[in-house]
Amino acid sequence: MSTTTPENTPPTPLDICNLALSRLGESPIQKLDPNGSLPSRMCYMHYHPVRREVLCANRWSFATVSTTLHSTEENHGDDTHQLRHSLPTDCLRVLGVNSRCWTLRGRAVYCPSSTIRLLYIADVEDTALFEPLFVEALVLRLAWKLCIPLINSTTARQALGEEYQRIALPQAAHFNAVQNMSNDSHPLYRLWRQSMSCHD
Repeated sequence: MSTTTPENTPPTPLDICNLALSRLGESPIQKLDPNGSLPSRMCYMHYHPVRREVLCANRWSFATVSTTLHSTEENHGDDTHQLRHSLPTDCLRVLGVNSRCWTLRGRAVYCPSSTIRLLYIADVEDTALFEPLFVEALVLRLAWKLCIPLINSTTARQALGEEYQRIALPQAAHFNAVQNMSNDSHPLYRLWRQSMSCHD
């Protein structure tokens, strides 16, 4: 089974896992199976947690979402900073709130306003949205995670970790930022700026 995908075809989670396995010198697997071989079980266990970790590591434009939140709780007493706004279920990381005074506690934003605009990193699972350099960073981080259970090499794990931290992740983040600026900012950021200007 090939660890590459046809040109212009987005990689699947299985493709990404097989690319990670190839970095470890492991043979490709046929599927992510919790009851399969050790590589298959480890990929099934670690793929989504590692994907979420890499998504949280940067302000990826393809994963940035803007939405309006409405508080469902009434304000009681003189404490005007306790209106609760529950985070969306797909929110991995809060990037900003269009309020000058807000606090994040647990899975909720607390602030005086009953309605707020939230900018956040979403739990994107659709690999068709992933940028190529994001995929490379994800592959390296997944290989780093799989290194000990599959090949038990601390040396390889250290090398993979350094390549991810010093090369793959910064390169992917830089490309994403440059691309974002070259498009005169992501449309969601334009919406965000308009929303912010209404509250100045």
